[in-house]
Amino acid sequence: MKLKTILILTIFLFSKNIYSQGNNREKIFFTSDSLSFIHLLPNQKFGFISYKGDSPLSYYNDKNQIKGHIDGPYFTINEFGSGEYSIENKKIRLNFIKPKHSIDSISIKETENITDSIKVKISFKSYVNSKSDDGIGIGSTIKSKDSLININTMFESFSSFAVKKSNLPLKLIINEKYNLEIVSDRNHDITLFVNDFKKFTTDNIENKVFDLNTLTEQSNE
Repeated sequence: MKLKTILILTIFLFSKNIYSQGNNREKIFFTSDSLSFIHLLPNQKFGFISYKGDSPLSYYNDKNQIKGHIDGPYFTINEFGSGEYSIENKKIRLNFIKPKHSIDSISIKETENITDSIKVKISFKSYVNSKSDDGIGIGSTIKSKDSLININTMFESFSSFAVKKSNLPLKLIINEKYNLEIVSDRNHDITLFVNDFKKFTTDNIENKVFDLNTLTEQSNE
């Protein structure tokens, strides 16, 4: 089941990048055999995927249109990871870093509240394409260490709840890995920016170097 989840996520990542690059700030390169993909993200970060046999690139024609139906086929992952990159002497060096969680950054907006409880909204958005609501937070869990909060976002990318001011500060755990603490007695509108590539990491993945002259940049058209 975990492998199938990774495969579905990978197809989603690839198709999302093809159809929404107008809003993205990333660049995507692939190798000559079309089996390895390097996603260069903001702040010198990257995502990497490689496949065994066939890759999603063979699933699209030269006009970026899907060949066949969206529900197949599946592709076998060879390696999957993320980290920080550098470019020097026309070479891309990938330094893989095993993430502690998939949250890359956070935005918090506070508003005044004069009642005995504050309102909290937690939303999940893509780290790369923040304007998109692609369901990236579906099935996320939000729990408090004192067990007062125990939420699954189910089919939404956000959740809203109330917290009594007497229960502050409130320590939350997002998806069992990310710690978030609410201290002030004001309403909170919190956005967590998720990096898809940090959701899964291949064990013992080695750092890599690619010659830019051997890579093809995916067209934004």
